[in-house]
Amino acid sequence: MPSSSPLIELLRLYRAPQWLHILPLPLATFDAGVPLATAVLAAARGIANAFAILAFGFLLNAVSDRHVDRDARKNPLLAVGHVGYKTSLVLLPVVSLVLAALSPWPVQLATVWCLTLGCVYSIGPRLKAVPVAGTVTDAAGFTPILFLGMAGPSLPPGFAAVAVAFAALLLQNQLIHEAADRIDDEASGIRTTWLTLGPRWTALVAACAGGVATLATASVVGFGYASVPAVGTTFIVAFPLLLAWDALTATRAATLRVVHRWCAVLAGAALYVAWRRWV
Repeated sequence: MPSSSPLIELLRLYRAPQWLHILPLPLATFDAGVPLATAVLAAARGIANAFAILAFGFLLNAVSDRHVDRDARKNPLLAVGHVGYKTSLVLLPVVSLVLAALSPWPVQLATVWCLTLGCVYSIGPRLKAVPVAGTVTDAAGFTPILFLGMAGPSLPPGFAAVAVAFAALLLQNQLIHEAADRIDDEASGIRTTWLTLGPRWTALVAACAGGVATLATASVVGFGYASVPAVGTTFIVAFPLLLAWDALTATRAATLRVVHRWCAVLAGAALYVAWRRWV
């Protein structure tokens, strides 16, 4: 069989299939109020920055977990070895910080926030292994990516609701992720929220996150729209009930996480369109 191209191998090392759906997030702050060339440049810079941040965070997590993960599909270092990853661990944050230096101050703040939380989540003090704190840190570390495409220092009104809804759905997805990873986590002594609280209490936390996402949606589109009960039914009821399901094996949880991811993408895209129409 022919070997993969260096680019494919690099993307595999960065675990790109696990975060490519997050890469367009900087477009959420595309600024139509500035000259088009300025807005496009800011958006492109934001996406490039997001690539560097995500690649760094996922690679760092793979490095920190390489002694406890068992599946090479989850951790590429188990399959390709450790050659070359140290250069990327230095180069990626440098690229991110350089791009941030050319951006408005909120982008700089978001960049430092993402890089810092990526470090404290995976390595010292390794919040990944701390119940609740690890879950919240994971969600909080991705949300600022929304702001990387800013062309100026201010946001349009109402964007905070979009960011809150995204963070809440990301938190819910992380809880499902912990259900899927519980075998490896338990074997390595990592006490995630799911392992600490159990499926039912974790499902309650997930339902609360779904409630926050629903309220944020309602604050943008209004309570009278059909999208609000649809979001509530999906993320307050359906996914939390499945998370509490006794027959939810780790394999089924992994599938549920993918389904939740794309439901959240669709809900987020609809909310974003509604917000853009409002502003």
